Amino acid sequence: MDADRRLTKALEAANDALQHLSMSSDFATLDCTHIDRLLARVVDLPTEGVHRNSRRNLLVIRQWMLTEGPGVVLLEVLGQLYWRLGELNGKQFERFKASLQEQKPYLSLIQDTSAVTLVIQRIRHIQRSKSDACQDFLCDLSDVTGIKVEPSSTEMEALRATSTSPLTPPGPFTPPASIHSLDSSASQETGFGSLIKHAPRSSMWGGDMEKLLIDFYVNGFCPGRTPSTGSNTYLSLLRIAENSESTRYALLSLSASYICDYLHSEKERFHQAELFYSTQALQALARQITNGQSYDAALATSMLLMHHDAVSNSDELSLCWSCHANIFDTIPAEYFNHRSDPALFIRTQLVLARTSQTSYTLKHTRLHSLETEDWYAGTPPGEAQKICGILGLSPELLFLISSITSLASGNQDARNVQIYGQHLEVQLQSLRQWTPEQPGDIREVLMATAEAFRIATLIYLRCRLYGLTRFSPAVMELNDALAQLLLSLPVKGPLYTAIYPVWPLFVAAVTANSEKRDRLYQRVVPIREGDKNTLPAVLKRVSGMRIWLANQDATQPRRIGWWDEMLQPTSSTTALPVGRLLCLG
Repeated sequence: MDADRRLTKALEAANDALQHLSMSSDFATLDCTHIDRLLARVVDLPTEGVHRNSRRNLLVIRQWMLTEGPGVVLLEVLGQLYWRLGELNGKQFERFKASLQEQKPYLSLIQDTSAVTLVIQRIRHIQRSKSDACQDFLCDLSDVTGIKVEPSSTEMEALRATSTSPLTPPGPFTPPASIHSLDSSASQETGFGSLIKHAPRSSMWGGDMEKLLIDFYVNGFCPGRTPSTGSNTYLSLLRIAENSESTRYALLSLSASYICDYLHSEKERFHQAELFYSTQALQALARQITNGQSYDAALATSMLLMHHDAVSNSDELSLCWSCHANIFDTIPAEYFNHRSDPALFIRTQLVLARTSQTSYTLKHTRLHSLETEDWYAGTPPGEAQKICGILGLSPELLFLISSITSLASGNQDARNVQIYGQHLEVQLQSLRQWTPEQPGDIREVLMATAEAFRIATLIYLRCRLYGLTRFSPAVMELNDALAQLLLSLPVKGPLYTAIYPVWPLFVAAVTANSEKRDRLYQRVVPIREGDKNTLPAVLKRVSGMRIWLANQDATQPRRIGWWDEMLQPTSSTTALPVGRLLCLG
């Protein structure tokens, strides 16, 4: 039975890949991250010894490519097939191939000349990348040895191909037609088009651990948190860390968790550092609260720990990332600033996560004091509509989202829900969010992100409180506007940061038709495959509801309670473990 299950899972992974590949007729928009990773290992097989199993599995892939064609390696496009094949024995693999050979999409793939051409192009790209990596390492060594390293022949050819006369002035800057075009291919090629904008040189690896982690936090991690030039909450936490042991440890642990993906040869060392500093942060935080010291610093620590847990692939037995909001149940409300950036960050994660819980669950959940306190009252009007640089929305909009969820929790009768819902909708329609950023690309990204949150909130209100379905013209019109914004926002390059609106993407995906949903999925491939973030878990949750969404009655523009039904475990193949919240921030 277990063997049959492994074969079934491998076939499911292959079919998912075939469906994904079918959305790109000429493979021009295909993300090749996983394909390149597998090809690099197939081309340059590991030696025997500790890598014996890996070598055997890679030889199987290599032989498969030689017998049925190079295109078979494209089935690794989602990063799911290779490790599934590693679970199969020889007979199961033959059954796996026989099953695929009965499917028309598979036969079309292995006979497609475009697929063959793409694989050859990727192999040549890997060849150049390895050459460039060797050249870069030689340059690093030259800093230590003092021996001059001549540029490689391929590097010289590239320079000649891209150079222009120093007497030729550069052409005028052409403003982009949309924010979409602000994606930077240059950043992608250098490997820093994702959330991490800088990685330390290899010559620094053996130096002081804390100094390296702080440098990475400042120069690599923080720039990817916000496009804003005015303020960056994560950078401001450095000042708190100077005087708070718990905040410093939490900051170091978070930095170590991200740097692991860049210093591969030192991965285990930095993983141990991540665990060590995380433990130290929790112990220092406990002492801090017991001694009644620096409660605002305790909030900063909890914010960093929540971020750390939200983006980590925790097992089902570990505590939910939301446990760090318990800090507000421990510290007396009068001893900390409810409108501080760390408080706003933690509150935002909870408010957005509650939108993915059923009314029954909400009604029987003991909320954190942070969620029940009247934090919004007294917020100056100008500050209430100001877009937070690390969250992408304003405090007023967050308050409105929270109010909608509170109405949906079942504590009000239907008539009051409609009356209060209409009042909230009027506020949403008139809301004007703002940013102090000067006109330009950064301002455009911030404003578009905040608008995506506002439109998503309108959809959420109409669906959850009024029962409008995705077939209602009032929802379809808003979904079109939201999808247009999401497809225009940067997903790589210098303007792509952690404020990419994940919650609006969730709302758009569950209220769109399958074709539009697939376009949104395709657009965010660079995010899903990039640095640590919450998007993969969100996409997995929505994908689990595809069958339920497809079976909805298109003749019903309104059906009270459908949002709750969608969130039921029985409506999804990937329900969340009990006690865990879906992080949508």
